[in-house]
Amino acid sequence: MVKNQSANYEIVKNYHEQTKHSPHRYARSPSYMDWENQPIPFRLFEGAPQIPFPLQKRDRGYPYSALYELRENCLDLNSLESIAWMLELSMGLSAWKKSGSSEWALRMNPSSGNLHPTECYLVLPDISGQQACVTHYTPYLHMLEEIAVLSRDRAASLKKWGGFGIILTSIPWRESWKYGERAFRYCQHDIGHALGALRYACNLNGWKMSLIPQISEETLDRFLGFDKTKWVDGEREHADCLCWVDSKSNSHTEILEWFNTPEKIKYTYPPNRLSSGHVDWSIIDRVRRATRVNNPVFSKATYPSNPVPHQLSSLLSAEAIIRKRRSAQNYNVETSKTDLTTFLNSMGRTLPGQDCPFDLFPYKAQISLAIFIHNVQGLSPGLYMFIRDKNHLDPLKRATLSSFEWHQVVENHPLYLLEKGDFRVVAHSISCAQDIAADSSYSLGMISRFDSVLMKSPAMYPRLFWEAGLIGQVLYLEAEAYNLRATGIGCFFDDEMHKKLGLKDCRWQSLYHFTVGKHIEDSRLETKPPYYHLK
Repeated sequence: MVKNQSANYEIVKNYHEQTKHSPHRYARSPSYMDWENQPIPFRLFEGAPQIPFPLQKRDRGYPYSALYELRENCLDLNSLESIAWMLELSMGLSAWKKSGSSEWALRMNPSSGNLHPTECYLVLPDISGQQACVTHYTPYLHMLEEIAVLSRDRAASLKKWGGFGIILTSIPWRESWKYGERAFRYCQHDIGHALGALRYACNLNGWKMSLIPQISEETLDRFLGFDKTKWVDGEREHADCLCWVDSKSNSHTEILEWFNTPEKIKYTYPPNRLSSGHVDWSIIDRVRRATRVNNPVFSKATYPSNPVPHQLSSLLSAEAIIRKRRSAQNYNVETSKTDLTTFLNSMGRTLPGQDCPFDLFPYKAQISLAIFIHNVQGLSPGLYMFIRDKNHLDPLKRATLSSFEWHQVVENHPLYLLEKGDFRVVAHSISCAQDIAADSSYSLGMISRFDSVLMKSPAMYPRLFWEAGLIGQVLYLEAEAYNLRATGIGCFFDDEMHKKLGLKDCRWQSLYHFTVGKHIEDSRLETKPPYYHLK
């Protein structure tokens, strides 16, 4: 390991250890909710020209299977209306909730604490009479803000490739305002959720979407003008990744050269201020710098199309499933149940491969799932492991408790029973004593390779969380498809989970927890349509 890489690895490892929750010490965060300085949830660029979008008047009625199977007849990429549909179903609003005098928006893409640190920028060619430009998507108004116009030479290249770019960014302050030092983890979860949401929406339009790893965050910051933006102290925004959307398999070599080519793009519109005061969590900036891509060369394992057979459909359309997605707050322990076929179908959808949404992910799968089965008809309650990459099986057997059975439950499904028993109390305790982990049909921890990956490249640290977020997005939609509801759990006792599995070092780490069950609607809350405020 080279010197700088070794130093960055130590920063990442120290950050991960320092931001673990434990029963006797939670990760550092504000000691109270500073409502006076709660960040505004929507980024705006003051004075930027607006490109309005139409709202969908009705769903297109595509079946559940359309979430995963690429449509043969794609919508026109050179259409603002088609792009509007894609953004509405991925990064747009899904509803408003109201309680007393308080009102807040929910979005299609999940976010830790509904705080939404992720912002979305589109790099568009000449389209629908609009000159090629760099734009920012504003979900509150469902529109694009034109923050810079591209030269005619640059526009000609974009037009030639027949697609457009998506850049996702993060505003860490939106998360650290509530969660303190652990916020960097949550920002990266949310990038994974956003990637999944965008990929599903592109798929429904018949479009391919690729995450391009061979570009640095520094290049993307420079492209968006972030290096020269006068940020409010504490509110700096950072580029995370570049995606390319098209209807065919383009070579990304020229696209990469295009983004890497220096050009003085004129950015003149300042970002809005989000809070009047801020708290500095310097450890977040340190780990962000340590995980930036310096030598962006990554290898991807070749996975076949999903090898697990899928037998089920849903009574809901694909778009209805996306629109219904919510994060559960409470479960009914009596009705939180599912059957084996539905459970296996949902787990199978999380396998890496050439199916949506994992076809966009240009990295080898590093995560398998440790599952507490509470009420899945056809399975004994107990602790199970779902192996998402067959190469994880033997290392996990060696790393976990020698008493585990490792009995393969169903032929051709990589689900293994480790230990029978009622694990509700354990799941409740590990998930910071949250009832949703115990009252559900099942809850799980996403167990990732850690040291061996990060010693090779510390820049993989956020990308492990992206993978976790992608898995979470699948589980969210799968739950909604079968009249259940899911929720991501960011608060869990990391090392207590490791002890339960017998993991004794940093070869494997639990990155994200999840739970699925039958939700209880909160009748105290009023629900309003997502864009009622625009009428």
